[in-house]
Amino acid sequence: MTKTDKTGNKAIAAYLEANLGKNILPLPIFEESLPGTNPTEVLLFYKKGTPVSKLVKSIFQTAEHYNLFSSRLIMIDDNKFALQHCKDGAMVEVLPPIDTTFDNLNIDDIRKMMVHVKTLPGEPLFAITGIPINDGILGAISCSHAIGDGIALMLFLYAWGCVIEDKDFPLPSSQRLFKGKPVDFDKIDKTFVPPLSELNDKIQNRVKNASNKETYTIREYFSDEFIQKIKNEAKSENDKYIISSNQIMISVLLKKYHDHILPDTDRIIIRNPVNLRDVHPDIDPLYIGNAHFDSITEFTKDEINKMSIHEIAYRLKESISNSRSESYVKEIVCLSKYGLDFKADFLKSRPPSNMEADILSSNLTHLNDLEAMGLGTNIGSVSYIGLAFYKTAFTMLKEKSGRIFAQITSRYPFT
Repeated sequence: MTKTDKTGNKAIAAYLEANLGKNILPLPIFEESLPGTNPTEVLLFYKKGTPVSKLVKSIFQTAEHYNLFSSRLIMIDDNKFALQHCKDGAMVEVLPPIDTTFDNLNIDDIRKMMVHVKTLPGEPLFAITGIPINDGILGAISCSHAIGDGIALMLFLYAWGCVIEDKDFPLPSSQRLFKGKPVDFDKIDKTFVPPLSELNDKIQNRVKNASNKETYTIREYFSDEFIQKIKNEAKSENDKYIISSNQIMISVLLKKYHDHILPDTDRIIIRNPVNLRDVHPDIDPLYIGNAHFDSITEFTKDEINKMSIHEIAYRLKESISNSRSESYVKEIVCLSKYGLDFKADFLKSRPPSNMEADILSSNLTHLNDLEAMGLGTNIGSVSYIGLAFYKTAFTMLKEKSGRIFAQITSRYPFT
């Protein structure tokens, strides 16, 4: 098979078509916006005295069990992409020990040392960097969105912890994206791995935008007393204002920072991820892959300035509730033999993102609650979670003391 003539290209296309569903999977319409975006990254602290060799062995055992992180993103036509399963889609690297303890660690320094993957054709889609320190081991994970959402990553981390601890854990869903046998990448013609220069303009622009734009972060802390005070005030103002802590924090941040983080737009859209595993009756709770969409709530800047915290939070609540309707999600997504498929008409009216007006709100406190995952707080903690895709985001996390803080990422400096 040559790499230059049209006959070779036709042979490649025929091979891909013949093997769809075997070792090559079509990329669902919802995920076509993912190539060229940054990965999701998580920094874990594991404080038990487990040998690094066992941790490395267990990660490979978990990856083999879930058959998840053994994929490679390929371009099969000018604007068409697919996942090709192969053995070298995941990387594990162990760095020399650092003479420090977890409490004295600089998270930003560790993020510079870790291996970062790229959501691009021909690149590994998952990497973990192990770094021993005096009181435990750091595991820095970089994971492409092309193979799974945050819940899929959480299920994988839970299974990994169980393998380390020699505990039983649920089997992955029978609705798994890939059920065939992975193929050796060295047996596939290198034509399937186009260089970055051959990618289409849309993906190249994503890569350039991600690398050329500096981001700024700021943290806001919320005490339990403050949250409860807002809830009491909301209830006294209107009985229907039964709002969550997360909705309150988003509303506070939106009023305080909207002029700073998106100064060039007159409207702002808040996107709250909805986990389809919790809503769609046909989707297994242990489904591995991307199984979410964003609930969209739109505000004008004038509305944000005039509305109270309670009114903003209540609009968020109602918008999310409407998006979580079973009848609604069944209209926009269905199960195919390759996994979840969003219906094309849905994304025509609701494009995946708009960098100029959108804010992603993500409540990630559950990912830092190892007790809720059945592993216990004596094992360690999640130290950092980096959101991909959006450059403007509100991320809710738990501090060691138990307080909630919001980490806000913006393309503009905070003043």
